[in-house]
Amino acid sequence: MMQATPTTSHSGAPRDAGQEVPFEMGELVYSRTDERGILLAANDVFERLGGYDWRELIGSPHKIVRHPDMPKAFFHIFWQYLKAGEPSVGYVKNRSKDGRYYWVLAAAIPYDGGYFSVRMRPSSPIFHAMRAEYARLRRREETEKLSAEASAAILLARLTELGYHSYPEFMSQALHEESLARDAALGKPPDKVATHLSGLVTALNDALKEQTRLVSLFDSLKLLPVNMRLIAARLEPQGGPISQISMNYKTSFDNISEKLSNFVTGEGNICGQMDIAVRRSLILTNCARLHLEMARHIRKPERTPPEVERREEYQIVETLGQSSHARVQISLNEALRLAAALIASAFEIRRLVLGLDTIRILGRVESRRDHVSEAACSATLDQIDAVQAEISESLQSLSNLAVAIQTGLSLINVSRRPESEAMAHRAAATGTATGKATRAPNAPAATRPPGARPDDRIAAE
Repeated sequence: MMQATPTTSHSGAPRDAGQEVPFEMGELVYSRTDERGILLAANDVFERLGGYDWRELIGSPHKIVRHPDMPKAFFHIFWQYLKAGEPSVGYVKNRSKDGRYYWVLAAAIPYDGGYFSVRMRPSSPIFHAMRAEYARLRRREETEKLSAEASAAILLARLTELGYHSYPEFMSQALHEESLARDAALGKPPDKVATHLSGLVTALNDALKEQTRLVSLFDSLKLLPVNMRLIAARLEPQGGPISQISMNYKTSFDNISEKLSNFVTGEGNICGQMDIAVRRSLILTNCARLHLEMARHIRKPERTPPEVERREEYQIVETLGQSSHARVQISLNEALRLAAALIASAFEIRRLVLGLDTIRILGRVESRRDHVSEAACSATLDQIDAVQAEISESLQSLSNLAVAIQTGLSLINVSRRPESEAMAHRAAATGTATGKATRAPNAPAATRPPGARPDDRIAAE
C-alpha cells in the first residue's frame, strides 16, 4: 500500500496547516474498521474531510487522521468501553492530509469483527469546554511525560470536578446535547424518546441525591440512641422501662442502618444500577438515530465511494441501528425492573422507620412519668423527633421519585412501539435493498482473528 504524505506548499510546510476543514452540521462521518482499527469502509464525508484518496484510506489504520493535539487519556478511556462491549462517545480532533484539522463528536460501537463509528460536527457548550480541557491535559502529558493511564486518571478527576460523576454520565450528556444542537441547527424536532430519557436521568440524579441525604440523616441519628442509653443508665441504675426502650431503639436502628447500607452501596445500589441502565438507553437511542440516518445516506450512490459495496454496507448499518434499538429495550426493561425494586425497598425501609417511630413515642411517653426523667430525656428525644421527621420526608420523596421514574419508563415503552414496528418492517425489507455494493477491493473481511485484541496505539479516531 502507498504511504500517504501531506500535501505541502513551496516552502515545505503543510498547506493550510492550522486551518479548520469546513464541516457542515447536516453531514455525518462514517467509518467501519476491523478489530485492529484497519479501515474497511467509510463515506464520502470522511474522504473529503481527511483529504486522502480512497486507495490511501481503505486498508489503512484509522489513526491516519489522528491529530497530535489529542491527549492520550482520551483514547485510553475510549477503548476501555469499546473493549468491554459498550458504546463509547467522545470529542476528537482529527487532522487532514494537508495539515488542517476538524473536530467531531464520535459515537462508536463494537460490531462483529470490529468497530463502527458515526461522527457529527460538535457545537454545544460541552464541546467548547472540552477543547480547553484537552489542550491543558495534552500540555501536561508532554511536559510531565505522563503515561496514558496517569493522564486518563487526571481527565476523569477533572470531569468529576466539572460535575460528571462518571464517564458514562459525561458520554450520555455530551451525545444528547450535541444531538439536540444538531437537530435545532437543521430545523428538526428533538427526538421524543431521547428527551424523555434525559428527563429520567434528571429524576435519577435527584433520587441519588435523596439517597445520599438519607444516609447522612441516619448518620446524624447514630449517636442519639447511645445518648439515650447513657441517660437511662443514670436514671435507672438497676434497669427499667427507659433502659429497655433505648435498647430496643438501638437494635431497630442498627437493623435499618444495615439495610440502608445495602440499599445504597455495591450491587444493592438500585438507584445507581438504574442510572447506568437509563444512561445506556439514552446513549444507544441517540446512536440508533445516527445509524439509521447513516443507512439512508449510504443508499444514495453519490454518497458512497465506488470502492465500497453499497448494498452490503447499507445492510450492516441498518442491522446495527436495529441492534442498538433492541439494546435500548433491554436496558429499559432492566430499568423498569429496578424501578419496581426501588419502590419495594423504599416501602420496606419506611415500614421499619414506622416501627422506630413507635419506639420513639413510647420513650417520650415513659419519660413524662416524672419531671426528672422528662428533663433528662427531653433534649435527646427532641433531636430524635426532628431527625426522624426529616428521614420520613426523605423516604417519601424517594418513593415519589421512584414512582415517577417507573411511570416515565412505562410511557417511553409505549412511545417506542410504533418505531419498533417500523424497525421490524425495515428488517424484513433489508434483504431486498437495492443498490451497488460496497467493500474495498482486497480489504480484509470483518472477522475476529483468534485471540486478537484492539491495539491501543490504533484508536478509533
